[in-house]
Amino acid sequence: MNTIQVFEPDPHLLYTIDVASRLTDLFRRDILIYCEHGLVSPFVDAEGGYYFNDDAIRVLRRIEYLRVACGVNLSGIKMAIELMNEVERLQAEVRFLRR
Repeated sequence: MNTIQVFEPDPHLLYTIDVASRLTDLFRRDILIYCEHGLVSPFVDAEGGYYFNDDAIRVLRRIEYLRVACGVNLSGIKMAIELMNEVERLQAEVRFLRR
């Protein structure tokens, strides 16, 4: 019997800003603005290159959704992301306590 293998991304995989731009359909300039406003935290190498992991890609997609689909400004996006992160943290805590 064949088994289906679930795709598990490499947690250590990092994407350049150009790849992140393609994965999210965002301009590099927009990604840099989001970084400057503290909405997403890339890994920065010694030469100043920006690298993004899968979580950062997810955050960039959330930012763009909130901005385009919901019309939220950058300050509102920052607040919304902080609240979403807190909800996810609390949900994980509840799951842990229910065990």
